[in-house]
Amino acid sequence: MNSSILAFIFFLLCGSIYSWAKPEDLPNVVMILSDDQGYADYGFMGHEMIETPNLDRLASQSLRYDRGYVTTALCSSSLTTMLTGLYPHEHGTTGNDPLKGISRQPWIDKFKNSPQLPKLLAKHGYISLHTGKYWHAHPKYSGFTHDMGATQRHGSAYSLSIGRDTMKPISDFLREAKGKEKPFFIWYAPFLPHTPHNPPADLEKKYRDIGAGGQAKYYAMCEWFDQSCGQLLDDLDNLKLSDNTLVVYACDNGWGRLDGKRGSVKASPYEQGVRTPIMFRWPAKISPLINSTELASNLDLVPTILKACGIKPDEKMSGINLLNPKAVKKRKSIFLENFTHDMLDVDRPETALRARSIVEQNWKLTRWTEPHEKLKSMGWQIGIPQEKVELFDLTKDPLESTNVSTLHPKKVEELTKQLNSWWNLQVVGKK
Repeated sequence: MNSSILAFIFFLLCGSIYSWAKPEDLPNVVMILSDDQGYADYGFMGHEMIETPNLDRLASQSLRYDRGYVTTALCSSSLTTMLTGLYPHEHGTTGNDPLKGISRQPWIDKFKNSPQLPKLLAKHGYISLHTGKYWHAHPKYSGFTHDMGATQRHGSAYSLSIGRDTMKPISDFLREAKGKEKPFFIWYAPFLPHTPHNPPADLEKKYRDIGAGGQAKYYAMCEWFDQSCGQLLDDLDNLKLSDNTLVVYACDNGWGRLDGKRGSVKASPYEQGVRTPIMFRWPAKISPLINSTELASNLDLVPTILKACGIKPDEKMSGINLLNPKAVKKRKSIFLENFTHDMLDVDRPETALRARSIVEQNWKLTRWTEPHEKLKSMGWQIGIPQEKVELFDLTKDPLESTNVSTLHPKKVEELTKQLNSWWNLQVVGKK
């Protein structure tokens, strides 16, 4: 029997691999969020060239979900889900920008009225630090007690310097939190390995020397990001904070290119766009485990963190607690939604909808739709394929090269029914 299956059976028999935190011993929380990184582009995920020793170490110490997904593969939408615990159609930020000529303010206002992880933690005595990316004008709107200032769009020059130029804001914050004996939350969302791909010269040379060719810069960026994670994890160790700190890892969306017909994976519902490893390390409470079969989503991160901190998730959140084996086992499918890069109507997310997907066991169904006429001028950002219904067997075809929808009409019908029921309940039924 596969070792990961045996480990998960042990996970289930235990009923839980951690106990609730006592009020006087709340766990610290660190979210590490990479930016534009392929789901297999890590040493621990088996990449043949990319070296990520620090994340490999984190993975070996974590409860790790290899079949993790983001609800939509655009950074603003994905990161907003990881702050609110809501689907993009719920928090409103379905794309990176409003359509040209439309103010971003309505989207900021809707976001501010959504649940916010830092605010919920603050009610229980947490202090919190924002670093890196943040798409909603100012981190204070989410309740961060410490931040790197206004970000406006995705980040300011200062906030995006984290990881690339400095880790000092995090080091200083950790020492302050320890000195005040306060539980803390850190949002580490650096602009890494995102473009510009301008890694340190020695890292780029390393990958060119081993034959990475045109991928050398990107591979070097992945290792550069890993080095910054090592600094953060070493700080936790040196300050003796690691044992009671829940470290959470995910990526906002994938990176690279698909075949010529499908273009970039970014903003794509294909596996290379929406897959990410998801990890939780909490040495005092969690035993390391690799789960290579069950499904996890970035929608689950906020409720999982809140539960670990003994806090009831907001009733609007539909994600599960990934530290609860019964909830993980009970889940049979997850839903994804894909929108155009630009947003048209904050109250009608369906105007920018490109596709809806359901993943169930080895099957993945995607149904494409034509967005609103006003968005047709966006060209490649619409990106609707000729085949409006796509079904893939992910076990046999992980790169989704062969659409088998015509070979399995009953499976298409079954999954479409589930997908429509979810969408009608989530969107149509709430109008």
